[in-house]
Amino acid sequence: MDYGLIGNCRTCALIGKDASIDWMCYPDFSSPSIFGRILDRRKGGSLSIRPTGKYSVSQQYIEKTAILETVFQSRNHAFKVIDFFPRYKRLIAGKFSRLITNNYLVRIIQPIRGQPRLRVKYDPRPDYARNTPEGGTEQFKLESNLNIETIMKSGLFMLDHSFYFAMGNPNALTMKKCKGLLASTRNYWRRWVETLVLPETNKEIIIRSAITLKLLTFSETGAIIAAPTTSLPEEVGNVRNYDYRYCWVRDAAFCADAFKKIGRDYEAKKLMEFIIKVALRDDHIQVMYGIRGETRLEEKMLSHLSGFKGSRPVRIGNAANRQRQHDIYGSIIDIFYLYFVYYEYERVVRSRYWGILKYAVNQIKFNWDSKDNGIWEFREKLEHFTYSKLMCYIGVDRAIKIAQHFGKDESIGEWTGLREEIREDLLRNGWSKARNAFTMHYGSRYLDASLLLMTYHEFLEKNDPRLIDTIKAIYTNLRRDDLVMRYKVRDDFGISKSAFTVCSFWLIDALYYIGEVEKARRIFDRIIARANHLGLFSEDMDLKTKALLGNFPQAYTHIALINSSILLSEWSAKRKKIDWSKVQRKKWF
Repeated sequence: MDYGLIGNCRTCALIGKDASIDWMCYPDFSSPSIFGRILDRRKGGSLSIRPTGKYSVSQQYIEKTAILETVFQSRNHAFKVIDFFPRYKRLIAGKFSRLITNNYLVRIIQPIRGQPRLRVKYDPRPDYARNTPEGGTEQFKLESNLNIETIMKSGLFMLDHSFYFAMGNPNALTMKKCKGLLASTRNYWRRWVETLVLPETNKEIIIRSAITLKLLTFSETGAIIAAPTTSLPEEVGNVRNYDYRYCWVRDAAFCADAFKKIGRDYEAKKLMEFIIKVALRDDHIQVMYGIRGETRLEEKMLSHLSGFKGSRPVRIGNAANRQRQHDIYGSIIDIFYLYFVYYEYERVVRSRYWGILKYAVNQIKFNWDSKDNGIWEFREKLEHFTYSKLMCYIGVDRAIKIAQHFGKDESIGEWTGLREEIREDLLRNGWSKARNAFTMHYGSRYLDASLLLMTYHEFLEKNDPRLIDTIKAIYTNLRRDDLVMRYKVRDDFGISKSAFTVCSFWLIDALYYIGEVEKARRIFDRIIARANHLGLFSEDMDLKTKALLGNFPQAYTHIALINSSILLSEWSAKRKKIDWSKVQRKKWF
């Protein structure tokens, strides 16, 4: 995936190594695509640059920002393409600053030397290429200081001065204004990075992951999407293609924790409040939500698109939102635990919050011993998945800790019995004597990388032989060099041929937990070298070619990367409370 990500926390764009804008949904993450070439090179639409002659191309982010630079160089000519979404603070009446997020993409093409000649192909294809208007739509328009007719006809022009292109809802821009927006946006991102509290070891890796997670945040509500794309396949030519432009409850717990570790209270708190709010609103908890808390995420096929490298179908919506995944109850209670107890965002638990907590525990009480679809979202398979049982246990355990914290003694007795019942059942039925490990589901011989998260949740002591043997079994059987498969069982679509990137980081953390630090460091050093040229990761990697596959960039992967980076730094901590009295920085959001 040779793409860079830019955005404004409302929408975003993927820009190829050749500066082609191949994916952009507008006006927000969940909207239909305007540019969708990544899903169909012929029909999808893009904004591309075609210089005459042979050029070498390099690409990088401006340091500590979400501004992308692509440089084209030949023997006699050179030029630079700068892409960004404006995001900056403006001082209001000399008293306070207001965050400005103009909802348009700005592209500046800037000559460096010589007199390059090039064409710009502006080819928007709104509504997932189901509509092809000339020049844009009422919502989406183009402004430029290059003659519009030249743009629309892909005419050849000489780059003898800088040109700008603004797409979305720009309003009477000029080159001077665009350069001002660039400077202000650069300043915003650098000040945002200055607020991070970071270890020295792995610092740059964490910064790029933190910026990526911020770009996947929908600032209006605080929701964080799993990825900004749909239907980028887990395997080329396969049908493992899904829409990830939603906020998973499971991911939210990990993401809030990762943000909090590096000092970003604002994003962590807002994300947790989003999840708590939608749960309170509906008196119901589901697997995932839309960016505004939508619950109807009907899955549809876009049969007119050929898919990424011919990988059909292209899906919008996600049918997994109606699945039974019992681990989500543990995930949301863990969010409550982090919010109210560990990080103490509020000193009092209001009755509505206590009510939804009790509801989640009751859901565990009535469902934990039944089958579900599991963390890997099997579509045709219901089993007693061991990870689901683990998270049911964690949910009740964290609920007890919350009750103890607030003196809600009336619930502790009942919940303690439920917790121990789940634990005993898991230890008895989740363990396979034949495999000498915890396995995917009760009665199974198949290993499951999600059980590495027993260490994250501290389910067993680090010297427990059952935990050690499970980690060793996964290390031996699901790992290929630094890549780790989720499982080897035949699922809805056959045997997977790809590794799930987050599992490599889970293995790193698990090895560290049981004292295998050198093994953990070796895998870490190898896996981070597999990021793309900009330090970004997708969901999966091909086991043979090591190519990045799946939706991109993937929040889950970058969350885990932050966790492992901190664990293997001088902090050597899974979770860290920051003492703000000892941290010299401005609290700037």
